[in-house]
Amino acid sequence: MTAITNDPVSSFSTPSLDSSFSSEDQSIQQLEQQIDTMIQQALQQSSSSMGQNAMAQNASGTLASYMNQNGIKSLDPDQLYQLANNPPAGTPPDVSAAASYMLQNPDVYKQIETHDVSGADGISGVGNFQWAAQGGLDSEPSPSTTDTMNSTTTQGAMMDAQSASGALSSYMSQNGISSLDPDQLYQLANNPPAGTPPDVSAAASYMLQNPDVYKQIETHDVSGADGISGVGNFQWAAQGGLDQMNSGSGSSSLLNLNPDLSVNMPDLNLQQPLSV
Repeated sequence: MTAITNDPVSSFSTPSLDSSFSSEDQSIQQLEQQIDTMIQQALQQSSSSMGQNAMAQNASGTLASYMNQNGIKSLDPDQLYQLANNPPAGTPPDVSAAASYMLQNPDVYKQIETHDVSGADGISGVGNFQWAAQGGLDSEPSPSTTDTMNSTTTQGAMMDAQSASGALSSYMSQNGISSLDPDQLYQLANNPPAGTPPDVSAAASYMLQNPDVYKQIETHDVSGADGISGVGNFQWAAQGGLDQMNSGSGSSSLLNLNPDLSVNMPDLNLQQPLSV
């Protein structure tokens, strides 16, 4: 009978290939998921850009036609504000809507008004609107996701009326500025002086994006939408003036508590005697 000797090779345990293959599969799956996510983001951004360009093209065509018909060579944010909020008699509603669109989308308006001349001075000639009305924005490169997140328009969308008013009123008081109008707001948002805090630019962008809110602020002291808002109006809004006006009461929104303490603090037993 032949003795069975131990095989030295078989006595060593071979490394498991399953674990290495498993980790590689997971890495591949993660990479595929990342690629799919990037593709979806690119498609969404492309779709959003196409929709935005279509609306911009429509609004530009409306404004270009109105300007040509009325012998208007150029428009600036002040004039757009007047067309949107206090238009001359007989102004078609679509023209007011187009002007409001440009105010609410300052990044789009900036692309249009800087088409012929670089530098955001806020003045757009009729030729720029005609160019955009013919699909000119479609040939412009879309802003990257990073640029979009860093734009004052995006940052402005993250603010509210009270915080934006506070930023602007503080900036105005610190720099001796007695009033602002849409032209100045546009400059602060898109071409601010050196050293202007980013939050001030974002606040200016917020006012442009929300002309109805700005109208409430600038007409607080004087009725009639002339577009000019004094520092006092912003100070009023920064102290919750809009909340009080819209609610029709003088109570602060910060102290909106029920006088019944048992409602505000249900765990508090008001019937229990206090121990001394």
